[in-house]
Amino acid sequence: MPTTDTAGTRADIAVLNGVPFLDRNFSVPQLLGGVVAVRQMHARNLEVQDVPAADDITGWLSPDTAVKTRPNATLVPVRTMPVARLRRTQHAARGLGELLPHWRQLMALPMAYHLLESDDTSLSASTYLWPQQILLSDAAFDNRQALDELLLHEWCHQWLYLTEELWPFDVPGARQVTLPSGTSDRAPREVIGAAHVAATTLRMYQALGVHSGERIEMFTEYGRGCLALLDELDEDLTPAGRTIAGQLKEAI
Repeated sequence: MPTTDTAGTRADIAVLNGVPFLDRNFSVPQLLGGVVAVRQMHARNLEVQDVPAADDITGWLSPDTAVKTRPNATLVPVRTMPVARLRRTQHAARGLGELLPHWRQLMALPMAYHLLESDDTSLSASTYLWPQQILLSDAAFDNRQALDELLLHEWCHQWLYLTEELWPFDVPGARQVTLPSGTSDRAPREVIGAAHVAATTLRMYQALGVHSGERIEMFTEYGRGCLALLDELDEDLTPAGRTIAGQLKEAI
């Protein structure tokens, strides 16, 4: 459910002041405050046991509580990440948090990491129905560039999932489309997520001093392709989805 202002009316997504990772003034406390309130509501409705105390904000933002309070939560088969790889992942996440000052708060969100099953062909994965859980493939550890890109990719999804706890991005029964990558059967909310990943990855490379080359061209083309799809899907987006799509157009 959307957050409310002091008068008790529905707050527009504009209250967040932009998009996570892309806007310096993005209001992390505003979003997380709303997320905690929604999780507490779901905990009551679902009669969840062993929840944190009402004022334990850190507890309500933990991966465990995120899953317990997500309606229709769906666990994904995974492998446990070995300690050495977990340390590499955590080190890479800290490094991403140091790239830009406004990324530090974002990368401080508690996150659980797992390995994808060995027969899964994905490079990385996450899902709205298993929040604050990031799955990485063995190939993600081939080199630092791969790990940084894939890790940032999934962190982008996680922050949009948080936003969607308050504001859905597409309407019920929304059309599904094929992403520019060729991935089919994707809802408008997932197209928004793909465009957000492209824009944020470009921002990462800019922060690293890389302004041209194959990766820059690829993510720019991919992001613009996603935005073109969102133009076609305008009627399938909620007002919040249209707002996010418009903000992404300014970033790519």
